Amino acid sequence: MRPVRQLAAALLIAVPAVPAVPLAAQTATGRDSIPRCVSCSMDRHFRGAANELLVFEMIPYGVNRWIGKKPEDQTTFKSWAYNLRRGWGWDNDHFPVNAFAHPYSGALFYNSARSHGYDFWSSAPFAMGGSVLWEYFGETTRPSINDLVNTTLGGITLGETMYRFSSIVLDGHSHGMERVVREFAAALIDPPRAVTRLTHGEVGRVGPDAPDRLPSRIMSTIEIGDQRLDRAVDQQPLIGPKQFFVNYALAYGDPLAGDVHEPFGALRLEAAFSTGVTATISRMQAVGFLAAHDLRNKDGHNQQLALAMHYHYNNNRAFVTGGQGFSGGLISRYPVGRTNAVHTELFLTGIVLGAVKSDFAPDKLAIDSGKARSYDYGPGVGAGMLARFDRGPHSLIEISYQPFWYSVVSGVARHHFYDIEGVRLQLPLSRKTALGVKQTVYRRLAYYANHPMTRSVDGQTQGYIAFTF
Repeated sequence: MRPVRQLAAALLIAVPAVPAVPLAAQTATGRDSIPRCVSCSMDRHFRGAANELLVFEMIPYGVNRWIGKKPEDQTTFKSWAYNLRRGWGWDNDHFPVNAFAHPYSGALFYNSARSHGYDFWSSAPFAMGGSVLWEYFGETTRPSINDLVNTTLGGITLGETMYRFSSIVLDGHSHGMERVVREFAAALIDPPRAVTRLTHGEVGRVGPDAPDRLPSRIMSTIEIGDQRLDRAVDQQPLIGPKQFFVNYALAYGDPLAGDVHEPFGALRLEAAFSTGVTATISRMQAVGFLAAHDLRNKDGHNQQLALAMHYHYNNNRAFVTGGQGFSGGLISRYPVGRTNAVHTELFLTGIVLGAVKSDFAPDKLAIDSGKARSYDYGPGVGAGMLARFDRGPHSLIEISYQPFWYSVVSGVARHHFYDIEGVRLQLPLSRKTALGVKQTVYRRLAYYANHPMTRSVDGQTQGYIAFTF
């Protein structure tokens, strides 16, 4: 997957959601060719879904082959036969390509089906099918295991997040310039859905929305500020170059309010854009709740067991890691007075396949030329702990800790261990604005067979103003 996909991927969350018009519940009606339910499945249209998937395969394929003209993109019948015979391996693409562009491509494949009447579970095979098709026939290089996992699991997580995000933006009752803005923003968020709407004449049609278009709660937060990233040495303060950053967070639905009656009925999306880093998007995390079970709901005290699917991507000078997996754990909320609450989370995580930066590599020249990776691959396990004190829409204090361990199956290291500690303080200025500061510390241990163990401590300090919508 080449830079064209990375450029397209940058549009995923570049436009914040246009405020949605409140909607009364209505019966799903309209053309059978367009699903009018966010979570339900109307008539499925395999031909339309397959054709759309091929379109999103052919666009990067054509650009890579006839504009980029790189050797690995000049496929032939011979290269296709060779790929079908020699089996799967591991590739050496640069980190943003494997950890971000491939999951985004999988999201396009997934949403080609999602926009043609397929639900969450039935859309998932399209992400895998699109990946298999590309690995065998899109390039001359050997089909790679990491691409298959990243494109499939990452694509499902990002794809459903994109689909539901675009559902917030779209409004069948809107007219005029508002309708134009909504359709354009939704097209940036979910391109396959925009193609489907355009080809079926839904872009300008006024009509009822899906009755489950909006969950019980939607909140977007934009943080704008200054940060510094550097390594702590001998207990000295973190001192590094200052960088401008923008963080975007979307809270879609509330598990404790009963929104998880289908996969991704509640989800969380976070993304960071900053200057002076190796990639335009320096961080992205998407978490979608698959199922939830109430343990206690008495006197406003909520406790729930939850199962979630997640994708994460970090690519800045302090920390490089990415992957996808599943988590299960306990989430709780305890009211304190009329508007305050203590929120806690405790999760155990299984990483199906994750990537972590390596301190050693076969050869620096090989890495620079794309013939070797500067990161290791492997499955892992971890945990997540969070405690937060909320007052109204603002979190006044938040403390989090996440430890992870990876067993390397492709790379230089034998094992990686890292943990992330975070502390956030916010001072509300109004109901929609707040000043905040956040300190994050990344600690990492790497164990090698042919190199000494390495230890690193990196940090990120942020000061910002937050706007909540």
